[in-house]
Amino acid sequence: MSTSHATPFRRTLPTGVLCISALLSACATPYSEAPLATNFATTKQPKLQAGAHWNVIAGSAAETLIASLKTGRGCLAPAPECTRVYVQPPADQSAFAQAFRTAFVTALVNAGMPVARNPAGATQIDTDIQVVKFSPKRPDGQFASATVLYAGLWGLSGVWENASPGAAGALAFGVLDTWRWMTSEFASGPTPQLEVIVTVSASAGGQYLGRATNVYYVADGDALLYVQPQPPALYSIAVTGGQ
Repeated sequence: MSTSHATPFRRTLPTGVLCISALLSACATPYSEAPLATNFATTKQPKLQAGAHWNVIAGSAAETLIASLKTGRGCLAPAPECTRVYVQPPADQSAFAQAFRTAFVTALVNAGMPVARNPAGATQIDTDIQVVKFSPKRPDGQFASATVLYAGLWGLSGVWENASPGAAGALAFGVLDTWRWMTSEFASGPTPQLEVIVTVSASAGGQYLGRATNVYYVADGDALLYVQPQPPALYSIAVTGGQ
């Protein structure tokens, strides 16, 4: 009886080809006509969804700017002895811009920074707010671990089989509550298209003394809070005599 050795070879060939293909798919040629597009390392960015969030970011901006002034040429002494500052009204009159300035001034005062009510003789602080809109459905790299979820459900399956309907329902809700607790850090919904870039700058004598820039997500449904309201449209109506 003859024995063929071709079968093992035929079985291993596809596996080897797949491995080589997988390795090559992660490689690039040593030269190309354009740079390869790569992703940044995953980071976290807060999403503004309430007025309380505006207070938080205004306080953070004030804290950063005060620290910058203390270590810079604008303010070498402790905060109470620093040069007075004046926060300019925002260039745009959006609801967010006005509320941010109010909260920012409050944070400066509460931190002991002398804040003037008029610009004469005070270090000027400007706020720049830029709203940008990106393409929809941007992937953020977040995923639900099917392995962990399946393992948790599988581990409880034996309990469910021997539990009463009421107990099984309680266990199911417990799993959901645990999952919600584990993922509560992340904002719900898709990645927002809108982002707001907030910059506060202190300047005097034609030079910057301190500066802080932060970027936040904005709920797409709240877009009107971040743009300057448009004046009402005016229409011309032609009126002829006798009509």
